[in-house]
Amino acid sequence: MTINTKHVARRELRFASLDELSAELDRLEAAHHAGTLAWTGNWTPGQNFQHLARFMTCSIDGFPPGKPPLLMRTIIRLIAKRPATRGMRPPAGIKLPKQAAFFLPDPEVAFEDGLAELRGCLDRVGSGERFVAPSPVFGRLTHTQWTNLHLGHSALHLGFLHPDGAPEGGGE
Repeated sequence: MTINTKHVARRELRFASLDELSAELDRLEAAHHAGTLAWTGNWTPGQNFQHLARFMTCSIDGFPPGKPPLLMRTIIRLIAKRPATRGMRPPAGIKLPKQAAFFLPDPEVAFEDGLAELRGCLDRVGSGERFVAPSPVFGRLTHTQWTNLHLGHSALHLGFLHPDGAPEGGGE
């Protein structure tokens, strides 16, 4: 059964840097090992991590061929580019179109595997690689714009993970 993620309990996170994002990953990993990590939404923690990692990897290495239709890209750019590149969280509940299926996580991905993928992306950037691949929707973005976009996107997805256990009205 699919959960409407617009209406589930989630933490309102905001990250100002990739270091803050990394610190949150440490917190989530500690909660996982302590047995207190719960989640709301449709994806496990490993799936959330893997989804974020796949998006970050594409912004470093490039996206698969193909773009959404011009009208869709234009509308999304007008509405979402400025908030996204300033680190605002996207709204919950966005369904990815079929041509973006490469962003979807594997049905079964272990916590450790998804976390390792995401940390691998952060390590690449920490070692000097940059988010510079053109976005299929937003076009060319600077590394800073991409970083802000990833911070907001990560805040959305990691907000569904609850290190102190299931929130009232939600759970695994």
